Amino acid sequence: MKVSLTRKYMFSAAHRLDSPFLNEADNIEIYEKCNNINGHGHDYTLEVTICGKPNNLTGMILPLPEFDQNVKDVINKIEHKHINKEVEYFQNRISTAEYIIQYLWDELNKSLPENLLHHLKLWETNNNYFEFGKEKAS
Repeated sequence: MKVSLTRKYMFSAAHRLDSPFLNEADNIEIYEKCNNINGHGHDYTLEVTICGKPNNLTGMILPLPEFDQNVKDVINKIEHKHINKEVEYFQNRISTAEYIIQYLWDELNKSLPENLLHHLKLWETNNNYFEFGKEKAS
C-alpha cells in the first residue's frame, strides 16, 4: 500500500524574465512587466507531495520534522534571493516558473530519501500554478 502526503511551504524570491536569445523588443513583448530591468518578486506557495509505504515502526512515510527540514533546506537556497543573480542554476537558464519548479524538483530529489518525491505544485500568483512530477499514485 502506497500513501501520499502533501505539505505546503511559502517563500519569496525575485527574478527577471529575459532571454539572451531574444532582442530587447522581443523580450519586452513576450515577458512584458516581468522583463523589468530591476526584476520583480513573488510570494510563492510550494506544495510538495511524497508517496511511499508507511514505515512499520512509525506508521509514517517520513516523519514530518524530517520532511519539513529537507524542504526548508532547499527553499533556503532561493528564499529572499534574486534568482537570476544569486542562484547558480539560473546563470544559464531563464528563471521562468517552469524552470524554477524543475530546479526545486532536482534539489528535493537529492535531499529527500530515495524515490519518495512524487509531485510538486508551485503557485507563482493566485492565477498561475505549475506542476511537475511523477504520474498519479496507484
